[in-house]
Amino acid sequence: MPLIFKENLLKIDIWGIWEIKEEEDWFFNQWQLSPEENLHFNKLKGRKRLEYLSARHLVHLLTGLDHRMPIHTDLAGKPIFLWDPTLHLSISHSHQYAAAILSKTSKVGIDIQLIVPQMQKVAGRVFSLKELSFASTENELEMLHILWGIKEAIYKAFGLGGIDFKNQISVHPFNFQYPKGSFKAGLIKENQTITYSGTYQFLPEGYVSVYLNVEG
Repeated sequence: MPLIFKENLLKIDIWGIWEIKEEEDWFFNQWQLSPEENLHFNKLKGRKRLEYLSARHLVHLLTGLDHRMPIHTDLAGKPIFLWDPTLHLSISHSHQYAAAILSKTSKVGIDIQLIVPQMQKVAGRVFSLKELSFASTENELEMLHILWGIKEAIYKAFGLGGIDFKNQISVHPFNFQYPKGSFKAGLIKENQTITYSGTYQFLPEGYVSVYLNVEG
């Protein structure tokens, strides 16, 4: 069972990472999808099917419950637990890994990225000049993926869509650290400012994960 990382955060949040090595049948021998989950699952193709199953299995392990509770989505596509909608949840998956974070007190977001050179081609469209400036180091490619992961995680934590990554999300300058570092960022949306703080962490095989929550 490739649960490669699990960490409690201040006893109120928990997050983990699952390395995807199983076939589909392995998951279905553990539990079954709900009718709503099954409808979505049957629309998926290829690797996306395993990513979907792995993320749900990981969330089940993080809840610590004997029986897996279904994960549904709201109108904006945000994952929720119908059995406890006050429990905040965010999930992510990318090729080899699935990641998830749960919180009892705050909206949370998580993202996992495979580090690839193509990120440099889109950087100017999603990052501000200030962000590009402090990302311009000998570790620029890694910094760009951290920035992208932060913005994706904020999008998930906000949960209502309609965010301009370049102009509405601002990541505060930070220095690159390996294998783990911290950051702060803000979202300005509809005359409100939301501040986030979080952590990025590098994984084997050229991946980086980002998780965050709302401050205050």
